[in-house]
Amino acid sequence: TRTPLWTGGIDGTMDRIHETGIVGSLRWWYEAVVRGLGGKACDPTAENGCEYKPKNESPPEEQLCPVCYVFGATGWRRRFRVEGPVWWNEQRSLTFRPFLLPDNLNEEDLWQTLLLTMRIISEVGGLGARTQQGYGVVDMEVGDYRLDVDRAFDAFDKLKRRHNRRGVNRSGLPSLDKFFFAKARFKLSDDTNPADWLKGRASDIRPNDGLEWYLRGNNAGMSVLPIAPVVRYHLRQMIRQARDRRVFSHPVRHRLMGKQGRKSLIHISHAYLIGNGFWEFRIWGWVPDDLEGVSRKKVLNRLKGWLGVSREGEWEEVEGGEGTLWEKLNLTGVRVWWREVGDVRGFVGGIMNI
Repeated sequence: TRTPLWTGGIDGTMDRIHETGIVGSLRWWYEAVVRGLGGKACDPTAENGCEYKPKNESPPEEQLCPVCYVFGATGWRRRFRVEGPVWWNEQRSLTFRPFLLPDNLNEEDLWQTLLLTMRIISEVGGLGARTQQGYGVVDMEVGDYRLDVDRAFDAFDKLKRRHNRRGVNRSGLPSLDKFFFAKARFKLSDDTNPADWLKGRASDIRPNDGLEWYLRGNNAGMSVLPIAPVVRYHLRQMIRQARDRRVFSHPVRHRLMGKQGRKSLIHISHAYLIGNGFWEFRIWGWVPDDLEGVSRKKVLNRLKGWLGVSREGEWEEVEGGEGTLWEKLNLTGVRVWWREVGDVRGFVGGIMNI
């Protein structure tokens, strides 16, 4: 884990790593990939989610969407089992074991779709819950398995070609082709205490529990800087104060940044050390086509402007000038990587060398 992992617990506390939380997050990303490739995936939390009825004359592939065929649904078991976590070579490890594979997939096909999904999570996204609040940046070590991108996309195509009648409106659910991803890197001077630096930027906001815990202690040597609530505060304020209300109306602002009872579409990670004194954090999210009264392109252009980027898929040193997020954070010498997905295949090829 690069930042703390949150998989939930019975009383809402993170008492241990819950396999169901990891699998649920992996499924969410898997759905987004399938939709981004033009396939159909149901909303398993909705009333019209997939359900397999053995007495129905139609076969399971006609009753289940491609994702439910792999991850399970009411009346249908998940096509793989997760065991662990256990200690292995001094690290926590999960074991994935396949069983009862879909009739047009073999074991390697299944692994490659899961590996591709996990590669996206580890390179640019987050795993588990509360990724809007800084959690879930992870590195993936997969032993002897290696991602074969072409094989993975061929396997996804096999799943998409299944003759199923399940499907939903893609604009209403996360689809990877509508995502954006950004990474930002900055460096603190050698004589700067990270806790003191963060205190100076959190003085005007109401910290969450994780930030308060950090600020109370002497955490100069820690490898995580819980910057997410500070970045989120400033980004929300920039959206709130944007002069062009046609871009960021009240409903659009609440949909992008969330409100009570509704999760944010924009996720912001805590910062984590990457070596040589550099910190890195992520801003990523899904910007749908059905935002009220504004095109997603206008929203993305405004976000790019606040981050100071002008190129895609390249690390770019940006100015912390007036009207940027870096001005609000009082940061200089920031380097930013930005990418809008669009073509999923091209995007996956691009993130291999960030």
